[in-house]
Amino acid sequence: MQNYSLAPTRSAVINIILNHFCSDDFTLLDLGCGTGQLLSELREHKPNCHLLGVDKSHNMVRYARNCEKDFEVVCADADNDDLGCITSESSVDAVVCCHSFPYYKNKIAVLTKLHNILTTGGIAIFVQASINTLYDKLVLRVVEATAEKADYLSCKEFRALIEDHFDLMEEFSIRERFFMPSICGFVMRKR
Repeated sequence: MQNYSLAPTRSAVINIILNHFCSDDFTLLDLGCGTGQLLSELREHKPNCHLLGVDKSHNMVRYARNCEKDFEVVCADADNDDLGCITSESSVDAVVCCHSFPYYKNKIAVLTKLHNILTTGGIAIFVQASINTLYDKLVLRVVEATAEKADYLSCKEFRALIEDHFDLMEEFSIRERFFMPSICGFVMRKR
């Protein structure tokens, strides 16, 4: 399933970033950056922007650091750690969170932390599997059996969760194969 979700997600997110930032004069944080693939691919398009990554897995961070690309990666858990270890308040122009948000236990606290580090008018791009149908629920139960426990929000639940912090600008979906669950994307602007 990752073959049909991760690469298409990176492609969609990079296109959104390229549409929002014409110059390289911006800072982007990839929350749940994993091995740094999105950061590496974005670096090819935007060679001079400031890229930061954070992931809670020491092994993923170690791998990302060995990519020999020009970006910073820190091991931290957004549920428990202050993101100030990565950046100061109001210093990030964009936050990307792809497929990791369902794994955070305190989603409101994570959203608040991201809101605090975003510049005024900064954007946040979230992409995640989402339970909107019975089929989604069944497929994601199988996925959850092979990964850690997750809380897959419906699109409606996600919209309600962000309304105190962000204005929703755009929604999109990623569906490469018929058997995939709903993968929903949200582009938001900091209030």
